[in-house]
Amino acid sequence: MMAAFGGGVRIMDIGLLRVFQAVAEEGSISKAAQSLSYVQSNVTARIQQLEQELKTPLFYRHSRGITLTSAGQTLLEYTVRIFKLLDEAQQAVLDSPVPKGSIMVGSDTTAAVRLPVILSAYRSCYPDVEVQLQICRPSELIDAVLQHTVQGAFLDGPVEHPEIVQELVINEQLGLIIPDSMDYEGLQSIHGQTLLMLNAECLYRMRLDAWLREEGLRLGKVMEFGTMEGLMACVRAGIGFAVLPISYFRR
Repeated sequence: MMAAFGGGVRIMDIGLLRVFQAVAEEGSISKAAQSLSYVQSNVTARIQQLEQELKTPLFYRHSRGITLTSAGQTLLEYTVRIFKLLDEAQQAVLDSPVPKGSIMVGSDTTAAVRLPVILSAYRSCYPDVEVQLQICRPSELIDAVLQHTVQGAFLDGPVEHPEIVQELVINEQLGLIIPDSMDYEGLQSIHGQTLLMLNAECLYRMRLDAWLREEGLRLGKVMEFGTMEGLMACVRAGIGFAVLPISYFRR
């Protein structure tokens, strides 16, 4: 491990600082070597290396042992602060039975409708966790999970990837939303019609494609919307139909 010191001008080995601190606190090379379980010559060599790197003496050598120079005293003060910060950093990242800190969670547009209840329940259980939400396309979310830029993501269907672990959260039931002007007579009614979606990559579209192909039918155009309100307004206007979880309309 390396540490920056002196405004980033020099990079020093943390191990040298540990030896320096032991010598400074013990006031003796031999006592420091004993406390560190090092041979005395090793401790002496490390102190000399540190003094050479800093281009200044850190100790006065005399018959009664050694004492810090003014430069040594300054370095000791910084060394104590450095190791205190390292200890604090280690404690901050240690696993705790109670989660805390910040996490980034991803979601596609349609799955996000379910999130307020889920995130509210999580926040009630773990108030020390700050949850940040990123909404984007499924393909982008999968890349984000693989690149560890998000800790997890909510998607509208299964993801087939060997490096992704997934768990079913909610089993959605899909519904076909059609305008009043369209007479529904099974899937034949939507053959060649325009599909309105919140996300063109949505897995609901893949399911619908598969259903239609099984019946020898096909989709027409696909229109993508940024909001549920805009999508539903276009369904009511007779522009097309939509496939959405029934839970959207039970809230």
